[in-house]
Amino acid sequence: MSEMDLDVNYYTILGVHRAARVDVIRVHYRRMMQQDANHPDLGGDTRKAALINKAYAVLSDPTKRREHDAHLDFLGRVAAGSAAAPAEKVLDPTRECLFCERPHGYGASDLAEFSCGTCGSALQPVDNLRMEPTGQRSMHRLDRTLDLTMFTHWRQKKGFVARTEDISPQGLRMMAPCNLQRDQHVRLVSSVFDAIGKISHCEPGRSGWREVTIAGVAFLTLRFNRASGVFVSRRA
Repeated sequence: MSEMDLDVNYYTILGVHRAARVDVIRVHYRRMMQQDANHPDLGGDTRKAALINKAYAVLSDPTKRREHDAHLDFLGRVAAGSAAAPAEKVLDPTRECLFCERPHGYGASDLAEFSCGTCGSALQPVDNLRMEPTGQRSMHRLDRTLDLTMFTHWRQKKGFVARTEDISPQGLRMMAPCNLQRDQHVRLVSSVFDAIGKISHCEPGRSGWREVTIAGVAFLTLRFNRASGVFVSRRA
């Protein structure tokens, strides 16, 4: 979100309720651009038309809309006199999936062998994994660069394509094509492992001509899909 967007409410610009469906937002957008003659070709102001276009681009994109809603919530807390974020829900990985937050029903001894029945995520907490005596040498067999599919929420049908820049038993550094927030939970799926991670830090970056997010991820749960390159014991 750019500096010029920090105090902008795109719902107000388009004159729609925050819970409005996308088709309602589209109708309001077209009316403002055409019937209300805000389009530059109809004599409208260029800057106002650009703001209306930006509002529609954000509110018609599910990911950008969620980010805008989160920002509006933050501004609401500031206006109410508290910029503090709501208390984070504390999940118990021995009872609940850390990604979809649903109870999984497995015992602690079963977590290494099973995945969440709701979202398919790894359940084995990283705290329960330990390095093998030869772990440092084994770690070098795992490529530093891996293609990942990243999910930012469990109902997401198609994940984002990300790529690691570095990887260790505790986490990884990656390039992602979307905005991320510190402390956000993500699911990472690759040909080697399936993991739930927590964003430890993130910053804007570039990959060629593309804008990306460079993010550090701390593993919370981890399951390997094959023996090759494994650098962590699966034994608790």
